[in-house]
Amino acid sequence: MIRNHSGDRPRSLAWFAWWAAVHAGLLLVLVTFRWDERLSETLCAWTSSSASSARLLETLTSWGNPWPVTIIAAGSACFALIRRNVTAAAVLLVIPYAATVSCNLLKGWAERQRPALDCASIQADGFSFPSGHAVGVTTGFMLAALYFSSQMPRAVSALMLFLAGLSAELVAWSRVLLGAHFSVDVLAGQLLGAGWLAVAALVLHRQSVRRLQREARQAGSNSLDEPVS
Repeated sequence: MIRNHSGDRPRSLAWFAWWAAVHAGLLLVLVTFRWDERLSETLCAWTSSSASSARLLETLTSWGNPWPVTIIAAGSACFALIRRNVTAAAVLLVIPYAATVSCNLLKGWAERQRPALDCASIQADGFSFPSGHAVGVTTGFMLAALYFSSQMPRAVSALMLFLAGLSAELVAWSRVLLGAHFSVDVLAGQLLGAGWLAVAALVLHRQSVRRLQREARQAGSNSLDEPVS
C-alpha cells in the first residue's frame, strides 16, 4: 500500500530551497568576477581529451532531451490519474511545459550565442541562455521525484530526491563539459526550473493539506455517527 507522507514535504521543500540558494550564490560569483567563460572553457577542455568521457557525457546529455523529460512527465501524470489525483496530474504535465515555454522566451530575449570553443564535442542549435536541458531536467526529474517521494517511506523518499537531484546536476553540467553551454547558462536554467518547481511544490503541498483536513473532518463525522454502546 502506498502511503502519503505529506509531513515530509516541508522537509523536501527546505532541501530544494538550500539547493536553489547554492546555485544562486554560484551564479552571482561567476557574474560578479566574470569567471563564466573561463570556467566553461576549463571544464570543456578538461573532458575533451578523452573520447570515452565524451561518449559518456553525450549519453548523459541525451537524458535531458525533450522525449525523456516528456515521458517522465507523462508517466508521473498517469500515475497521479490512476490515484485519482487530477490536480497533481495537471501540475506534473503543465509545469514542465510552462518551464520550457518560458525558457524559449528568455532565449529569444537574451540572444546569447553558443560557446565557440575548440574543445566542444557537440554542436547545438539556437541561443545559449538559459540552458533548455537544465530547465527540463530540473522540472522533469526533480518534480517527479518530489511527487513520488511524498508517497514513499522517509528513507526511500530521501534516496529518491538525492538520485533525482544528482541526475539533474549531471545532465545539466554535461552541457558545459561538452561545450554546448556556458556555466551561467546552466545555472540560470536550473534556477528558472527551480522557480517553476517551487510553484508546483506549493500547489501540491496545499492540495495535500486540504485532503488531510477533509479526511480528518470525515473521520470526525463518522465517529460522531457511531452508536454509543
